[in-house]
Amino acid sequence: MEFMLRDFIITQENMIFSVVSYSHPEDRVIAFLRYFPSSRGDRERDEKKYEKVNGVAHSFKFLERNFPEYIFKATNLNTKLQAVPLDKIEEHLSPRKRLREIVRAPGDEVEEYIKKLSSLFPEIPLENKGVTGSVLVGLHTSTSDIDFVIYGIKEHSKARRRLKELFGSGEVRDLSREDWLKAYKKRFPSEAELSFEEFLFYERRKYHKGVFGSKIFDLLMVHGQEIKLELWGNMKFRRLSKYILKAEVVDSSLAFDYPAVYKISCSNSKIKEVVSFTHTYAGQAFEGEKIVAEGYLEEVIPEGHLRILVGTTREAIGEYIKLDQSPLPFGRGLFREKHG
Repeated sequence: MEFMLRDFIITQENMIFSVVSYSHPEDRVIAFLRYFPSSRGDRERDEKKYEKVNGVAHSFKFLERNFPEYIFKATNLNTKLQAVPLDKIEEHLSPRKRLREIVRAPGDEVEEYIKKLSSLFPEIPLENKGVTGSVLVGLHTSTSDIDFVIYGIKEHSKARRRLKELFGSGEVRDLSREDWLKAYKKRFPSEAELSFEEFLFYERRKYHKGVFGSKIFDLLMVHGQEIKLELWGNMKFRRLSKYILKAEVVDSSLAFDYPAVYKISCSNSKIKEVVSFTHTYAGQAFEGEKIVAEGYLEEVIPEGHLRILVGTTREAIGEYIKLDQSPLPFGRGLFREKHG
């Protein structure tokens, strides 16, 4: 059974995990807890109440206290991950299959929106589209956003171009400033490496998010079968030091992937890429653009080249990717915004 990025898994304990990797160890699937059964939950599936996890730290604390077997020490990645043992999997949910079900017979208002949204991207075949998040597991509410998945690098680029056209025609609109501010505060709950105006500048040029009717939606990329990445063989990452880099992006085809990958050219020829696990820095720069990145220098073993890792935590405090010649003043270096 193949587990793809943005699939969901339901365990024997009725916990619900989101798959967050294309590559997995032999005996488990790298996935993060999203929902767990709880009498305090405000969502319901199969007559069971569920509570949504309140951030990554909350999910680790919950699992370490109740289900420590779901914590996986990934020594090759220098980190601790969440992972579902194969013998604990009860159900495997596919975004593609779920969208086909919705297109065939939408079950509520949110699903009607999803069917119509899919039809706005006719150049993308149905088999290259899907829906993930709360809709995939049947835990959405009338106010839920839509996590729309596009399979394939070229198809995702097509969808982003199409979204730009839809903005121009008025069929879909950009998020309001208030909506963007909510997203900004969610991404940066305390200290911020980007000012709000910087954040707005970068997000609005990505064309990966919009409003259709009353629903906010994301265009999420899964690269499909175009790239084979094996993290669990001999590949290891040795962290060296904090590092600030100036470079030119020479390949941004995986800028919207997870992790986002930017192939670069810089004065240190051994540094080949900037990689980010933080959604804020997905699609942050494109081919031919010059960037400044601050993160952690890592050696990729056995290949021997170096990379800059941005987003060692979800908030990525002290880590960022920005244009070298930004049209806006850099937040970092001038000031650091604080919230709360």
